[in-house]
Amino acid sequence: MGSEPLYTLKIDSAATFRPGILRTAKDRLNRHFYLPGNAWILTITSAVWSIGGAMASPYQSLFYYSIGASAILIGYFAAITSLVTAVAQLIGGYVGDVWGRKRAIILFSFVGVVNNFIYFVVPGAFWLYIPVMIGSISGIYGPLFTTSLTESMEPEMRPRGIASYSFVNTIPAIFSPYLGGLMILYFGNLEGIRYSFLIAGTFGLLAISYRGMKLKETHIVHETPGFMHFWKSLFHDTRIALSRTGRDAKFLLAYSTVAAFAVGLTSSFSVLYFIQSLHFPPYLYGIMVGLSAFVIMLLLFPAARMVERFGLKKSVILSSLSVPLNQLFFTKAKDMDELVTWSVVGGTGNALLGPPLTSLQSDLVPRIMRGRIMAMFSALPLLLSIPAQIIGGYLYSIEPILPFVVSIPVFFGAVVMLVKINEPKTLED
Repeated sequence: MGSEPLYTLKIDSAATFRPGILRTAKDRLNRHFYLPGNAWILTITSAVWSIGGAMASPYQSLFYYSIGASAILIGYFAAITSLVTAVAQLIGGYVGDVWGRKRAIILFSFVGVVNNFIYFVVPGAFWLYIPVMIGSISGIYGPLFTTSLTESMEPEMRPRGIASYSFVNTIPAIFSPYLGGLMILYFGNLEGIRYSFLIAGTFGLLAISYRGMKLKETHIVHETPGFMHFWKSLFHDTRIALSRTGRDAKFLLAYSTVAAFAVGLTSSFSVLYFIQSLHFPPYLYGIMVGLSAFVIMLLLFPAARMVERFGLKKSVILSSLSVPLNQLFFTKAKDMDELVTWSVVGGTGNALLGPPLTSLQSDLVPRIMRGRIMAMFSALPLLLSIPAQIIGGYLYSIEPILPFVVSIPVFFGAVVMLVKINEPKTLED
């Protein structure tokens, strides 16, 4: 499939007499889409796996609740996931050095796929810790996936390549959550989500098998670093890198961690609140998730143009302000019209925030330290979300609306960190 064109245009017979139209359409595609080599393999296999995965993942907390887990236990499961994932992603660097990137990506992709089948057969809430742990451990390949994805792209083309990857992978998120909601409608909360996990595992096996055959190795192992030496150098080098990081990058890291705390308060409980407190059927929640994904997909490329007009700092601040305001709107929403507005505004904010925030992170961190500091932008928010997820479970058990209300001032506090950042004067190479 890698030898075939990325996109094939379907035109009527009259187009054969209007080559200018065809050429113009191709030029437009070439200006937006860029997925060479490994990037295309990783993108298409991830998208195929997501067809099933996006049917189950929006309803994971509902599955936990339906199988017997309380809101408090759901919060603890989310905290365990964050902790193990953070450690696994740090270990991922070592595993890639020892095994090579392709082998680690394929092996732990399969671990993630198999975990869907474990969710399909798990008998009760007590046993949920097994798929929770295994799914988190499979996150070892996450940093290697990102590295392999970006290394196959020309440096000056990476922003377009990342946008192209996100665009393709958002497509399943538009319709799959609705299909997952229909499964729940016809089979019930528990069995419907079980079947979604089964579908996710089936699509995953197909996708990762193809990935294993087509993905190319980009890292040749010349020497094997010792495990203890790896950890010592990791913590030592990270500490040195952080001490040398500028004031603006530290404020941006503070924003990421505070925002992660706010997200941790609510992320596991949105679907439960939607179904239990607002009394809407699950398939409507799927429509809301899909609508938000559709808005994100439409705005990925315009987000880059917003940066050109307003600058990185202002773009990030304006986009991040939409998050607490939209959360406030969610706490007041009572009917479908209001919830549709919430979904559209939320998707708009996420789409407009993603590209400029990633670019701002890259621009504020010196190239020589970028790898270590960018890892911290991933690991530290995960670690800080651990207590937030536990607190969110207790708050939800007291009053379902509480986690969302408490998150609003935390989100505003995160935005304050952004105000203190200076606009980057030059873009880092």
